[in-house]
Parts: sequence; C-alpha cells; structure tokens
Amino acid sequence: MLEVRGLEVTFPGATTPAVRGIDLRLDRAKMVVVGANGSGKTTLIRSILGLIRPTAGAISLDGRDVRTIQGDPGLSTNLAEVYRLMSLPVRDLVRLYALLKGGDPAEMEGRLREFELDPVLGKRLHELSTGQQKLVGDLFAVCFQPRLVLLDEPFDNVDFARRRRLVRLLQELSADVLLNTHELELLGSFSGWRLGLMFEGRLLGPFSVAELDRLYLTRGVAPEALAVLETSLGTFSVTRDAGDRPVKSATSLNALVESLA
Repeated sequence: MLEVRGLEVTFPGATTPAVRGIDLRLDRAKMVVVGANGSGKTTLIRSILGLIRPTAGAISLDGRDVRTIQGDPGLSTNLAEVYRLMSLPVRDLVRLYALLKGGDPAEMEGRLREFELDPVLGKRLHELSTGQQKLVGDLFAVCFQPRLVLLDEPFDNVDFARRRRLVRLLQELSADVLLNTHELELLGSFSGWRLGLMFEGRLLGPFSVAELDRLYLTRGVAPEALAVLETSLGTFSVTRDAGDRPVKSATSLNALVESLA
C-alpha cells in the first residue's frame, strides 16, 4: 500500500513548490495521473522513490516511511536514472536486477523478445534510441514480480503497435500501478483505473477513468464541485455531468485551463 500525505517539494532557489498538498492512497489499485510537462508528475514519482527529499509531508509504503526503505524489490520504476547507474550492456543489467530482485533473467529477456527488442541486449542504454530506452525501462519496471510500479511517461517515443502491447501488459499486471502521462487521449485505454488530474503541482482526485465522459472543468467554485483547483490563472472546479468544458475535449489539461482563464 502506498500512502502520500501532505506532500510538498520546493527545490533550492525556487519561490513556489514543485508539488504541494498532495494526498494519495493506492491499495490494490491502478491509477493514471494526467498533467502537462512541468506540472509535478515526475517530482511526485521521484519523491515516492526517495530520490527527492520532501519539504513537507510523509510517504509510506506498506506502513514504512520510504526514507527508511532501501532496495525494496517490490518497488519498481521505469525512470532511466535508476538503470544508468552502471554502464553495462542491457544483458548484464537484466542479470543484475534479476539477482537483486530474486527473479529469473529469462522473464525480462522474454519480454524484450515480445517487444522485438532482443537486439538491444548487447548494447548499453546510452547506445539505444530514445524509444528503445523508454521501453527497456518500462519492461524492467514490470518484471520480477513488483508490488508497486511507478511509471513516468511510459509511452513517450513508443510506436503505436508497442503502445498497444504495453497497455495489455499493464492491464494484466497484478501489481499496483501509478502511471503519469501528459496525453489525455491515452485515457481510453485505461478503463477501470483511477484518474488523477495534475496542474501546477496540485493533484485532483481520485476520479475514475470510466467517468471521464462525465467530467467538466468550470470557472470558479461551483456548487456540487467534485474538486476545486486554485491556480495562477484563477479558480476552477471539476464538476460532473455539466460545466463549462468537458475534460475529454481537451488535448491537454493546460490547454483546458487556459481556454477558461
């Protein structure tokens, strides 16, 4: 179980927090967080991983403060920085992480073949294309029986056919998943998942992807608001079944907010 309470992160020299007031609980569930680049999505994931020290708030995994957890094999991510610690060929990285996580390297090697990536085994990560690096990280994240998978923009630079395979793999995965993306149009692939909306470091939700067609963004504080968002562009409410603009109509959350400002 993942629990985030009152999370705030302010980077040195910054005048405003990168993320603030974030509360999140994930227990036997999958959640997709949608927000524009720079909205704080990656900062949230890096904080959960312990790669960033929060300014305020607390993060726990299975009741343990993440600051006290090191090398938990059940916590997994696709962040490239985790796998670039050593300049090893992908084949050796597979063996290393299988050993650390108590898994079988054949599982990861099989996934690479499934995604037509077996040619990368003899190469180092920096020698791969951007899309190949992203997919290799995605597959590392889902292999070796993780309990919680944290995915940062897992579909960036990934072609359509492999996106479809990855969606199926994530749907079948037994682990909890927290996935962030800036692509609102991807949400149709995640029916049944929880939904979070992230803007200017604030996380709204959870809603449900299944109710996306019913969600609207409305200027001001609306009666019956599901959530209220205070931004540099004004105050907005997330409403159900009626409002100023349907959330699904936007190409991005930023564009939706700016259209109403």
